[in-house]
Amino acid sequence: MPYYQASVFQSSQLEHGRRFHFKEPHTSQGGWIWGSVTLPDTMDIHSDDREIIIHICNTIAAGLVTWGDRSLHGLGFNSVSFPIRIETPEQDLDELMFQVEYIALWWVPWIQSGTVTIDKHMLFVAKQPSSEREDQLLDIPLNWDQPEEMIADPWCAVTELR
Repeated sequence: MPYYQASVFQSSQLEHGRRFHFKEPHTSQGGWIWGSVTLPDTMDIHSDDREIIIHICNTIAAGLVTWGDRSLHGLGFNSVSFPIRIETPEQDLDELMFQVEYIALWWVPWIQSGTVTIDKHMLFVAKQPSSEREDQLLDIPLNWDQPEEMIADPWCAVTELR
């Protein structure tokens, strides 16, 4: 059973003719709860990354997050899902909402700067994580165990983002 899967977030820089996805825990792994934000029917493969991340952040701020033990985007839904490690004792809804909001907001400056893009083909067409090998995925950009702590240099040595 794989430990990681490709996230909808990917590097914007082409390297060897492709963009690399960031890794996230595989949806089959236990110990995670997934906060999913459904995208409206008005969004599609032509939607701007900024429009999508703004919708995600506004939806989270409104408290409209679907929680489950699997990522909805991995089950074929037009949504973006964020993994949150389940703590002991388990987090209450307020803590989960804080964590998913923090993770979503973490992506905003990277998308605004053009360093990171959203893989809209995966999001709207394939509706499944890409089948990249785990060793081809970029390191996760923040410490999933403690979302309030960011890793100083989150990027993998595989690609150097500018």
